[in-house]
Amino acid sequence: MPVLKKEIELDNGTKVWVRQASGMDKLQIENIQMKTMRKFRHFGANPNDWTAEQHEEFAEALDAAGGGVTSQIQAWVPKCIIDAGFDVDSLTSEELREILSFVRGDDPEGAVPLV
Repeated sequence: MPVLKKEIELDNGTKVWVRQASGMDKLQIENIQMKTMRKFRHFGANPNDWTAEQHEEFAEALDAAGGGVTSQIQAWVPKCIIDAGFDVDSLTSEELREILSFVRGDDPEGAVPLV
């Protein structure tokens, strides 16, 4: 499936072109995520069945390993904004999360994420 592109409108009305992260972009963080997930398989195979405390423990371990949301934003968003000269530091937290959703393939308009 090809890497998709999308124009996202920011809170101030500015529009910015964004591409999805490629498999090569995602590889390092997804490896961290899988290694961390394997360490928590004793919680059960389906994270939907985990308790809130288990989710919190997993999230903390994922962040500590460098695979959490902050790491994803820092690694992928600057690479995936296509508009030359766009200041990534001008984005709000909400805009960063919206862009990340598309970049990693969560957005319904996006492709299935690399597993």
